[in-house]
Amino acid sequence: MSTQTKKIEVNALREGMFVSDLDRPWHETPFPLQGFYIRQDDDVKAIAQYCRHVYVDIRKERSSGTYGQHTPFNPKQKGDSASVEVQDSLKLPPIAIKSPERYEASQTIRKEVARATRLHQNVYEAVEQVFSQVEQGAEPSIEETESVAASMVESVIRNPDALVWLSKMKDKDAHSYQHSVNASIWALVFARHLGLDRKRMKALATGVLLSHIGKARIDQELLENEEYLEGADLRVYQSYVDHSVDMLQSVEGISQGVLSVVRYHQERHNGSGFPQGVTGDRIPLLAKIAGIVEHYQSLITPREYASGLSPLDAVSVLYGLRNVAFQQDLVERFIEAIGVYPTGTLVELSSAEVGIVTGHNEKRRLMPQVMVVLDEQKQPLRKAKIVDLMEHNSSRSGDGALFIRDSLPKGAYDIDENEYLLTGAKSRWSWQHLAGSLKAG
Repeated sequence: MSTQTKKIEVNALREGMFVSDLDRPWHETPFPLQGFYIRQDDDVKAIAQYCRHVYVDIRKERSSGTYGQHTPFNPKQKGDSASVEVQDSLKLPPIAIKSPERYEASQTIRKEVARATRLHQNVYEAVEQVFSQVEQGAEPSIEETESVAASMVESVIRNPDALVWLSKMKDKDAHSYQHSVNASIWALVFARHLGLDRKRMKALATGVLLSHIGKARIDQELLENEEYLEGADLRVYQSYVDHSVDMLQSVEGISQGVLSVVRYHQERHNGSGFPQGVTGDRIPLLAKIAGIVEHYQSLITPREYASGLSPLDAVSVLYGLRNVAFQQDLVERFIEAIGVYPTGTLVELSSAEVGIVTGHNEKRRLMPQVMVVLDEQKQPLRKAKIVDLMEHNSSRSGDGALFIRDSLPKGAYDIDENEYLLTGAKSRWSWQHLAGSLKAG
């Protein structure tokens, strides 16, 4: 840790100290993921139930008596959002995956991105074909969608970060189905982490890709204003789920797994979803996964009227919805799968350097691998450097330690992440050359 971050025993905590890290994963505690201030003795007692020591950021320390009355942490509620009523929550036993698969990355992100670039484009083309068929009133043909879904499964198994990176590179695409494509990638990364087999992963990806095709039967004005709909208009919009199911259930050979994702992806754990309002014990596992990843994608997606949340803020929102909109253990496992700083996230380090997250460490999700692209003066490095924060800090302390100070919005400091991906240098040529080569081939 840096000289501005100090490791101390829990019983040494005092009012006004800012806790920036713990001796155990954040999601196993009721405390805010982004850190918190000590406000009274009851906070220390609550932390002592989970941790032996913590790390405090001395730069953020405040004088005592700043806070006035304060409600201490309640470990029994596990940090649920204060806006959630007790009766809105639903607790179920954690989901157990029978004989989970153990996947090991067999390809570097650079090589897998080169391999998956054409696949990513093929996914868009396959989904576009289905949407086009539906808009023309024809029965959708899903063979190509199932084919690309199977290829996506294999890509994510080889390296779960490559398609995530590609989805971020394509986030300016003006496709109405871009949301489904990106959500399907998050779904596969999550499913891989859970250890689902290839068959279920394929059904999951296919279902997420097709889950919004019913919107082709909804008036465009309603789709463009979905955030503001109420009453009859809201019910018409929500009927897209039934339309999607109606279109797909007559398709020969479609699996029940795919249909369950389409049918239940908007249902919520406590029964607050649509169209049926069923609760968590009746929502199939694949649909529960689909619901989480779709909501996460909605949170981070920029809108015309607002920028998307940072990955850190989006994860914090999901964390507050445990046992309410989504099952607690699945939310926690999703955070484990993607990390607080997903691949492609821009971050500022404690050294004032700026980098791009390129991979994760399962034991310490707050210490990912980072490609440093700007120096401490925010000037571009001639050649980017890869730093594994967990490995870097394992043998260092004090001034030699390095950690993430903050996540940055996409495009900060005019950084275009795809300029660095293949060569580690700021060169548009490398990316365009790859795309051109693939097209020519």
